[in-house]
Amino acid sequence: MRLREFFNTAVLVKSPRLRALIDRLYHHQKLLTDFDAKQILSALQCMDPTAELLLPLLTVLSNATAYPSNQLLMREFRLTNRVVEMLPDSKHWPRSTRVILLQCIANMAVSSDNMDVMKLALNHIVSRLGSDDEMEIVVAMQALTNLSINIRKDQIQKFVPVIPHCLNRLWVRGEVNLNALRLLVNLSCCPDMVPYLLGNKSVSGLLRILDTDREEVLIRAVTWILCTTSAVDALNLTYDRISEHNLDPFHNPSHTLYYSIYGPKGREELESQTKHLTNHSNKDVASKSARLLETLANVPPFPTAGSHLNRL
Repeated sequence: MRLREFFNTAVLVKSPRLRALIDRLYHHQKLLTDFDAKQILSALQCMDPTAELLLPLLTVLSNATAYPSNQLLMREFRLTNRVVEMLPDSKHWPRSTRVILLQCIANMAVSSDNMDVMKLALNHIVSRLGSDDEMEIVVAMQALTNLSINIRKDQIQKFVPVIPHCLNRLWVRGEVNLNALRLLVNLSCCPDMVPYLLGNKSVSGLLRILDTDREEVLIRAVTWILCTTSAVDALNLTYDRISEHNLDPFHNPSHTLYYSIYGPKGREELESQTKHLTNHSNKDVASKSARLLETLANVPPFPTAGSHLNRL
């Protein structure tokens, strides 16, 4: 940045002009202009993380992502790149500013045209799942959900660490965590992710996710297990084939997600609940439940203890 440009930007950051821009975009104007984008980019390039106007500036930028034309303008003027570049250092920022930057990235990730830029943020977003701040975790899950709609093979290892976080947060205070469930659905839609998913440590009461009156939970729960079972069927997955991904220190098969779903007890419970759901009033739930039963019939029974003796 040339000296004159730096001086002009520094003046902008401290001037009423930036405050007026934020006020206009927040209260009156929904679509950005080229000039607005240039002004915002200039401010973000030199603004201190503790600056009073950074939080409202990121807020209007996050709100603006709701409009595709704004997303296009942000890409053209490299605002999207700048926001992603700010992410690594933001873990030391004040909480509100840190979270709104992450929300901005989550919203930008809705646009598939931003994927090449967003992939640079993937590792940093995953690391936020280990935050002590509940809201930061929620927003990180939203961002990862938007980024996992089409997982490429070269991205699989980056998404693998997400799995235990999702499973550990599947139940929150006795309720199904919809953010974790949405992300699990996307992960299971990538067949090559499923062996890693099934090798993870299961959670108690897993199949209770199918016993709910909340249709937004139920449809996703059925979809998740259907996608997972479809991958098991298509890839001919057995416990032997996913055992290398068993994260249990003693390599106990009964501690895996695979066993919770396809082990003798889990499978019996799953079949019983799924049969009941084929008569559900929601046609989507009923249809997917019927497909789940059909697909489940193709999955070999989990070998019982000592079953290898039968082959001697």
